[in-house]
Amino acid sequence: MSAWIYTIMDYLAQAGLTVLTFLLGITTTGVMALSEPPAPPVIPDTPDAMTQEITVMSFNVWAPGKDSFGQRLPGAVQTILKERPDSFGLQEASESWRFALRRELRGDYAVACWKARYWGLQEGTPIFYLKDKYQLLEEGVFWLSDVPDKTSTGWDASMPRIAGYAVLKDKQTGFTYVHFNSHFDHIGPIARANSSRMIADRINEMGLPAVFTADVNASPDSLPTQYLEAGGLLDLRKVAGEADQGGTFHAYAGRSSVIDYIYANHHMRLPETAKFWVIRDEYNGMFPSDHFAICATLTLAN
Repeated sequence: MSAWIYTIMDYLAQAGLTVLTFLLGITTTGVMALSEPPAPPVIPDTPDAMTQEITVMSFNVWAPGKDSFGQRLPGAVQTILKERPDSFGLQEASESWRFALRRELRGDYAVACWKARYWGLQEGTPIFYLKDKYQLLEEGVFWLSDVPDKTSTGWDASMPRIAGYAVLKDKQTGFTYVHFNSHFDHIGPIARANSSRMIADRINEMGLPAVFTADVNASPDSLPTQYLEAGGLLDLRKVAGEADQGGTFHAYAGRSSVIDYIYANHHMRLPETAKFWVIRDEYNGMFPSDHFAICATLTLAN
């Protein structure tokens, strides 16, 4: 399918956004006071635990975006293929992105957690993984609200926001980890903080080695990032032995700010050997998105 058809699909899906929200009667949960941050679990340091080094990526691909989808797609594909992460989470991934990436990534990746935030906005937070290397054991999607099992807008958020997770097992080694991915609201500070708590709680409940990729829409040391860290998650930008401190959201404006993150839970080992970097490559004279992709290599222990 040609790129211009994907672009038309994106704009048609978003054209009726406000009307559809009204007609569908999407549930909105009430604004609530911030709760206490979750307590991180205690992870015993077992010397005989199985460890594995993985590479993960987070990439907000900007659904409708600047310039045409067809112009930006090749750069996004090259960004992913160059780094070849074990798994990567996308934000603002429309149907066009999902179909095109499955085709253009040469069949190397399968996709999990594909679900639109709601029918009027056909974009989500899917997770792609190397399909020949990993077996998908479990996947799920939930809304960031008090009613996570149904389409809903949480607290003071501007629209429904979702998160997804994929439990992946290495077919050769048996090593298993879970990848969570999300895109927090850009308007509601209470929604962002409570979304952080939800994510930390879910990761702690699963008890597996975990990574979390996200556009948090908040700066380092803000309340949402504090909640994530208080819940036992480690910001790779802060703990990796080699870390790029540059911004991630540039909006084609020449300057960038940090709002995209990769976290790991306390199953992470050897942080001094971990690497975190921002990908600033241009393709055909343009960036593939208004965000830079970010990548990390880290060691996790079962």
